[in-house]
Amino acid sequence: MDYKILKDVLIFTGAGFSKPAGCKLSDEMLKDLKEKLNDRKNNIFTNVEKKMIKFIISCLDYQTHWHLFNNDKSSYTSNIEEFIFLLRQIKNKKNYLPNFVTKNWFNKIIFLEKEFEKEKQKNENDLYTSIEKKIITKYYKEWLNYNNISYLNKLKTFIKNNLSNVNLKLDIFTLNNDLIMEETFKEENSLYTGFVNNKWVGFENFDIEDNTFSTSRINYYKLHGSLDWARLIDGTIIKNIQENENLKIEIYPFLIFGHGIKTYTIDPFFSLLETFKAKLKEKKYYLIIGYNFLDPHINNFIFNELINNEEKLLLIFNPKINNKIQETDFYINELKILKENKKQILIEEFENIQKNPLYSDTPEFNIKKIPIESFEYSPIKTEEFLDLLNNNKIINFLNNIKNQKNFF
Repeated sequence: MDYKILKDVLIFTGAGFSKPAGCKLSDEMLKDLKEKLNDRKNNIFTNVEKKMIKFIISCLDYQTHWHLFNNDKSSYTSNIEEFIFLLRQIKNKKNYLPNFVTKNWFNKIIFLEKEFEKEKQKNENDLYTSIEKKIITKYYKEWLNYNNISYLNKLKTFIKNNLSNVNLKLDIFTLNNDLIMEETFKEENSLYTGFVNNKWVGFENFDIEDNTFSTSRINYYKLHGSLDWARLIDGTIIKNIQENENLKIEIYPFLIFGHGIKTYTIDPFFSLLETFKAKLKEKKYYLIIGYNFLDPHINNFIFNELINNEEKLLLIFNPKINNKIQETDFYINELKILKENKKQILIEEFENIQKNPLYSDTPEFNIKKIPIESFEYSPIKTEEFLDLLNNNKIINFLNNIKNQKNFF
């Protein structure tokens, strides 16, 4: 079996990759937040905070119905990242719209802000920061708890059997903040995340003195940070904080959460994104697993390569990416590839996401369309993908494409 093809492969994972482990998807997180608000035993939020959360959720519900009434072509379900995005917009409302334009709801917001000032303890955060911090530090960790990571043993077996004795690594980029990959490979020295002795050093060989980088088989790039990352007051990025450590922590967990402007100008996120861009240029085949393309910032990097390089190919693995695609729309084979005459459905889906102001502040600058020949789509689940990888079916598929054989 020729595994050299993996040198041309970039793997990218979204929330669907962690779903089998028990981690919640973003829309499930919002649903759970709604349920927690109605739980009388839930004492995390104050009364005013609960009122504000319900107000924001009502705005999102209105927005959902507005999309439906206007026959929005894209599949739309509100989620926790949109909730956080709207929360921040309301917090910074004076920077978006003047008072008289938003008068109908502005008075309600001001009333809740004043009520919170009476309710909060001395030196506490403002209403919006308080809600966001409680969601991230309490519920977000709960939502990303895992209860079964055995399905990742197939990936571990594939690496052990095929990559342990060769000078070859998998480059896996992810938007996920959970710790399922770290937990899976904790007994081996197979996973490198940019840290040496729990301190961030990055992915440049010349910056790494430890043998962790050279002996690892997976470079795991967490573009949006991680639940176990922290930034200290002096700017140092660390991970795996111990409870008894006396550290001057500025931000914990250190991660990106919510739609809108991403803090890419701050390291390590900036350097991770630079590496992502460089690897996209270097690689030919992009294997996208469990990602719904709801991040235009990331999409722009991928789409730019596809429209400027004919030899690049995007391979999407996701059980349900658009409701309009039917079971009969696929070629019958092990990977169940979407038929050519049905690809326009996904092209329109991507275009609508890239145009949507919910997902980015400047949608007019986003890349809207990709060539129909630049991608393939298979509706297989993460577990099925890993099984096919472990059985060399994915490798065969890639080699057939490389040799220009007709796979379908």
